[in-house]
Amino acid sequence: MDGHLWHDDELDYAASNAAQRFDLDQDRARDLVGMVSDAFEEGGDAVEDAPWDVQDADGSVPGEDFVDDVATSLGYDLS
Repeated sequence: MDGHLWHDDELDYAASNAAQRFDLDQDRARDLVGMVSDAFEEGGDAVEDAPWDVQDADGSVPGEDFVDDVATSLGYDLS
């Protein structure tokens, strides 16, 4: 478990980046970023499942690319 909690402004920044990159409205992007950041905080299998969870939530969004983008925005190391 990473144990790192992100502030709302960090999550909003990640959502803004994701909204632009994946052509989403800000609220939808923020929901998906919240889902991914929760997975990052949980760690383990949750991180591995996050791309699938994103695609299940919104089929128009490529899950792996979205998770990579959020990780970059939040400074989370996926390796």
